[in-house]
Amino acid sequence: MLVYYPFVFLRESLLMLRLYKWLAFVGSLGLLVLFSWDRVLKPSPHFHFLDLANSLLQGRLDTDTPKRFRGQRERPEDPKGLQRAVDRHLTGPGGQNVGWNDWASIHIITLNDGTVVKGVYPWSDSLSDQKYRFRTLDGSEMVIHPQHDIKRGCGSAFGLCDEVKYFVSFPPFPAIVFMPFFLIFGYDTNDVLITVINAALNTLLLFCFLQALSLRGISGRTVNENLFLSFLFTFGTVNFFSSIRGEVWFTALIMGISLQVIYIWAATEARHPFLAGLGLGLGMATRTPIAFGFLFFVLELFREGNRFVWRGPTYLMKKGAAFAIPVLVVGILLMIYNYLRFENPFEFGHTYLAGGTRPSIREHGLFSFWFLKNNLAAALTNPPVFDTFPPFIHITRHGLSLLFTSPFLLYLLWPKVFPLYARNLAIAALFVALPSLFYQNTGWAQFGWRFALDFMPFLFAMLAVCGRQFTKGFVALCIYSFLMNALGAITFDRFPQFYYD
Repeated sequence: MLVYYPFVFLRESLLMLRLYKWLAFVGSLGLLVLFSWDRVLKPSPHFHFLDLANSLLQGRLDTDTPKRFRGQRERPEDPKGLQRAVDRHLTGPGGQNVGWNDWASIHIITLNDGTVVKGVYPWSDSLSDQKYRFRTLDGSEMVIHPQHDIKRGCGSAFGLCDEVKYFVSFPPFPAIVFMPFFLIFGYDTNDVLITVINAALNTLLLFCFLQALSLRGISGRTVNENLFLSFLFTFGTVNFFSSIRGEVWFTALIMGISLQVIYIWAATEARHPFLAGLGLGLGMATRTPIAFGFLFFVLELFREGNRFVWRGPTYLMKKGAAFAIPVLVVGILLMIYNYLRFENPFEFGHTYLAGGTRPSIREHGLFSFWFLKNNLAAALTNPPVFDTFPPFIHITRHGLSLLFTSPFLLYLLWPKVFPLYARNLAIAALFVALPSLFYQNTGWAQFGWRFALDFMPFLFAMLAVCGRQFTKGFVALCIYSFLMNALGAITFDRFPQFYYD
């Protein structure tokens, strides 16, 4: 009997843990569906990943979709649901016609002397002759006047040999994930439902990761505390409003969280280097800032308990090679993919959004110190505005900062303990945040600083291991965070009266 009772206890414990896992998934899924309500019933209007999935399945890197217009008659060769997707994308609030949002395009021009050049007219919105300045893909500039310098006799507008090619500029891994769904449902694939399910699975995945930290003795959190942190991640951060939308930008963020958690889990103690490398590689093929988290694995290679150790070159080469192989394979494939489209292995196409005419990009590039001030405001200081006219609270479309969406993160500044593992997490989180702080876009339009999701899993692992108790003050901040992010989930892109530019 004395031997029997421990087995009974173990079995009951495993059953209880299984119930917790179901609670993490089913509970979060139910709440996300509830807050998504009308959205989860149909595909989102921003179907870039489905369009890229279609192009890749056809063996193409470009797309003709942005050449279509709203209300166009369907063609016999159209994939299922293509025109319905086009109509959704081009129909704004109130039914008015809107333009194509976040599609990259370049010109392929044949000059009178037969020379072929590829690039954009960055100043095509100018009223002066500056609109004829042409910037090639290699960055050089020339003046190309359509009436005087471009060869004629082609099938494009006015017979000019000036072909415009369109591309999906976002990293391609989510499109690869969507391929099986596209083969079944075409452009009618419900990307909102897929994103919501992915977000619920992230709750479960994070819970399992935090439990693994507890079982290894890295974290002292209980099952209840790990479950609480998992739900806090889902509903107490900008993850909440991002999870219920579908749409290309938010789908990539939610999928990136999955891969980031897998990476951190596998990289902890450098236990599973190949899986860590695969998670990081696919992560950067989903959200490029995730690549900067590589430093976490490097630091973990030298950690044993709470101290740095040197394990010798054989250990480092064995672990390092297993980690590097999938990262390099994915990285090389991405560089080939980019080069074939834009003759630049590091260009995904964001430089050529809106035909390269976005003023901030054409003047300062994609990354610059010029953008740091606005990005720091979006990350750290942007407040809600309380005023005297309905609805009495207004939020900038650049988004509320982390201080106002998830103030419980302030507890990370006063940890009870700060082990070496937590330091590694903090350093990696900082490195992942850096690209977003210098990026040309704050994340606009958003409820809160959505780019924080690229490094948020590192912060929650820190909350688990830094040991500070969940005091009444901490719980109060968590309740506030849930209410504030619930406000965002309900109002963002539904009730414009809450938002200002």
